[in-house]
Amino acid sequence: MKFFGFRLSVCWLVLAVSLGLVACGGYGGGSYSSINGYMTGPWDFTVTNAKGVVPFVIEANLLQDHHGNISAKGSVTANGPAGDVSDVFIFGSSLSTVNGIAVDYLGFTCTGTDSGDRSITGGVNSSNQVTLNQNVGGTAVATITGTLDNFATPPTPPFTGTLTSSGICGGTGTATVTGQYLTSIPLTGHYAGTSAADNTENIVMAITNTNGSLTGDGSDSKLGNFTLTGNAVGNAFSATLTYSSSPGNSGPVFGYYDMKLGARGGSILLVSFQGANATSCPNGEPRYNTSCLITILAVQ
Repeated sequence: MKFFGFRLSVCWLVLAVSLGLVACGGYGGGSYSSINGYMTGPWDFTVTNAKGVVPFVIEANLLQDHHGNISAKGSVTANGPAGDVSDVFIFGSSLSTVNGIAVDYLGFTCTGTDSGDRSITGGVNSSNQVTLNQNVGGTAVATITGTLDNFATPPTPPFTGTLTSSGICGGTGTATVTGQYLTSIPLTGHYAGTSAADNTENIVMAITNTNGSLTGDGSDSKLGNFTLTGNAVGNAFSATLTYSSSPGNSGPVFGYYDMKLGARGGSILLVSFQGANATSCPNGEPRYNTSCLITILAVQ
């Protein structure tokens, strides 16, 4: 996946009596000082009205250099997403009425052919115009273009734009994108809810995010105490749950923090990934594509 901007390979220093010095240009020809927009950090991009049937979010821990070039390494495996980019597919009429989520995985492309690459490259220019290209497994490129406003105040998002895809999936339509820079520490907090398979099974959990590294602990009224360790990508995460008294229930999980779901404006949707060919969930949980909903935990 290539970024369409370019840099001059040679910068000629021109001496002009009345003009002074001319410096080497960065992204789009701008100098260091001309790039005002800043996108390094965790981002949550919500895509609606896209080609697919359900909206989705692109979670990314972006890096930006002094020339405005932006990147994030992301990938998927047979066991789900990895790296600093995570696509999460939303099931529900809006982010405030989400029923479940599904995570990305190797082979989940329009053609089934998949290199596993989900990396993002792009840049922001001196006019705060942004282009981000996400590689979709070598078979397609999802291109986000829009405007960055680092001084936007809530509820106005700092990024608004559109998404186009070179893929063949779905029907026609215009995809709109809003991007939220996560100024507060994503996921850190206390949560509570019930099992998606048994509403008499109460679950509480506390999570701490330290520079993208997650630690947590909690209790399940039927399975006992557990710990959580993992990594955050924007508002998404991958982790391992370890139950001390019921180790057979330990294993990998994925989650997404929906900022609009719940009475207090925030809930974690926790799922297990069952593999590309999954047709059911092991404990009677609701299935969304190949992900099984374990619980929805509301912020306390």
